[in-house]
Amino acid sequence: MYSVKSVIKLLLKLTGGGLVMLLAGCGMGMDDATDYGTHEFSGNGERIYYTGRSQSGAAVTYQGGTMHAQMHNTSCASCHGSERQGQRLYPRFWLVAPALTKSALTEEHDDGHGDHERYDRNSLAVAIRQGLDPAGKALDTAMPRWQINDEDMDDLISFLVTGSH
Repeated sequence: MYSVKSVIKLLLKLTGGGLVMLLAGCGMGMDDATDYGTHEFSGNGERIYYTGRSQSGAAVTYQGGTMHAQMHNTSCASCHGSERQGQRLYPRFWLVAPALTKSALTEEHDDGHGDHERYDRNSLAVAIRQGLDPAGKALDTAMPRWQINDEDMDDLISFLVTGSH
C-alpha cells in the first residue's frame, strides 16, 4: 500500500514534468519557423525572415536569445511576428520584441526601445550581427546575434526596408 505522502510526491513529479513538457513544446505566442514550409516567398530576404533559412536551404545560425529560441527552430518572425509588429517574448513576458516594419526602422518614431537614430542598411546589419542599435548601444540580450553571409544579409535588409510583406 502506498502512503499518502508518496502518492502526493508522485503527483507533484508528474504535474511538474507535464508542465515542463507543455512549456517546452508550446509556441507561447512565438511563430515556429517551420510553419512556413509550404509558403511561397517573394524572395530570399522574406524566406530568411520567416524561416531562418536562405534559398539555398542553409540555416542562419545565432548565438544568445531567449530560452525558447534556443530550444526551437527560430527565425526573425519567431519574435518580431508574422506581420513584423513585434510581440511578447517567452519566457520573458515583460519584454516585447520591437516592430520591424519599414516605418519602425527607417522613420522617426518612439519604439520604447531606447533613444537612437533611424536605422539604415549598415546599422541594421550591425544590429542583426552584433546586437547594437544605431547609437552603438547594446540591444537586449534576448536579441540573438545572427551569423549571416553578406549576400543573405543584403536580401534580408532589402525585405525589411522595402516595407513589402
